[in-house]
Amino acid sequence: MDMGSDTLRTHVKGVLTRNPDWKSSLLGFEVECAWIIGDWNDVHVLVDGSDVSTPPAVMARLLLAIREGDSNNIAHALSRARMVLGNPIVASGGREYRHTYEAVLNLHLVHEVELIHRFSSEQMQIDGARHSEAQDELTKTLNMRLNSTLPSFRTREPILSMHRTAYGIRLVLAFSQKLIGLMYLLADSVVVFLPEKLVALG
Repeated sequence: MDMGSDTLRTHVKGVLTRNPDWKSSLLGFEVECAWIIGDWNDVHVLVDGSDVSTPPAVMARLLLAIREGDSNNIAHALSRARMVLGNPIVASGGREYRHTYEAVLNLHLVHEVELIHRFSSEQMQIDGARHSEAQDELTKTLNMRLNSTLPSFRTREPILSMHRTAYGIRLVLAFSQKLIGLMYLLADSVVVFLPEKLVALG
């Protein structure tokens, strides 16, 4: 469990108790904290029946679809996420990249959640040698993509946090727990080391 997220979640709930009309404004914080600590029932309650299309809400619906495992719902959630999260880029016409970096990062996360989901879905259908090879390839890809982002904690910790969440949605093999632990260590290294000194997961 991410104790920082649990503390923030408790704080947000306290604020909402005093100011219930802030619910929609704080939904993103609530739902993100819930999925980080693995409270999927709360994630479902928060977005069920809501028409909010903020990045956290859209991502929450994608994560819920993956957790439920219905391929049609997953495909729909992926398509919806790309359409909604990519809108700021389309609206900018490609002229304001600096102002659309967050949208680019959100699409980056969607793609990586899809990669991890695809790997997790296939891992029980392949033998040990091929499984290890596929794991190494995925880890290499995620590392390469991580190193292509801005070398700041503000940018990279959300990416690593999403990796941990995506791996943890449907844990099947013990190595997923190991990777989640390594990603916590890598998140710490983002604070301490320069980008070229980041520790590889593989």
